[in-house]
Amino acid sequence: MNTLRGSVVVPAHDEGAVIDRCLRALRPGEGDLEVVVVANACTDDTAERARAHGARVVETAVPGKANALDLGDEACTAFPRAYLDADVSVDGDDLRRVLDVLREGPALAAAPRLRVDVSRSSWPVRAYYRVWTALPYVTDDLIGSGLYALSREGRDRFGRFPDATGDDTFVRALFAPGERVSVPGTTFTVHPPRTLGALVAIKTRARFSVAEHVASAAPAVAGGGPRPASAARRLARRPGLWPSLPVYAAVGLLTRLRARRRLSAGAPVAWDRDTTSRTAPAA
Repeated sequence: MNTLRGSVVVPAHDEGAVIDRCLRALRPGEGDLEVVVVANACTDDTAERARAHGARVVETAVPGKANALDLGDEACTAFPRAYLDADVSVDGDDLRRVLDVLREGPALAAAPRLRVDVSRSSWPVRAYYRVWTALPYVTDDLIGSGLYALSREGRDRFGRFPDATGDDTFVRALFAPGERVSVPGTTFTVHPPRTLGALVAIKTRARFSVAEHVASAAPAVAGGGPRPASAARRLARRPGLWPSLPVYAAVGLLTRLRARRRLSAGAPVAWDRDTTSRTAPAA
């Protein structure tokens, strides 16, 4: 009998188009990863596809990522524990290495290094991510953006997941830079929007989650927020990125204004789900 290396919670709402890609990379059938897919308010075949890959499936009629994460936690039996968005992909061996780092300590939170696959994105989207992936926020021990893993001690930092827009923002804020680590030699892949309009939508949601976090009584971000001066110095030393800066700046300004407007209106942000990257791969 295999000893579990850790657990993985995958919240999934109508992710039939991408759940195969996610679970194929994880390879839950190998037995040493406990993979729990929480199919929340699904109207498609997400649950059936997940079971076909050997994942344990929890189904609920209640929508919402926070509830799905809590149900996943209740179903899991092992630590360290990873939380993985269904539209993100990570090789099972890379995730195992991340979980081993947490088991050995002293890090409490960890993730692989981020890779953004812009091969199917338009040129403004590619320009945006050329700059974004060069920022200290991304390069310096990033956890979040669709994947983070916690040791048992790290998970004890909080109780239930808050019913907020961004669980990544909430979790990252709980750990100082010395407590989180981006594990060298490992990667996970984010599949970004294909169009500029879809990019603006999801980045507005991300901006809203940060503003929502700051406006709440939640703990202040422990060194995890943007560092404008450090980012500016880094970008100034990379002239190859300069042609992409106008796109990055324009998207940043527009999404910041949209997020602030939504927050001041007192209305919850729309989910702003990106459908452009959620298309089933060609056979």
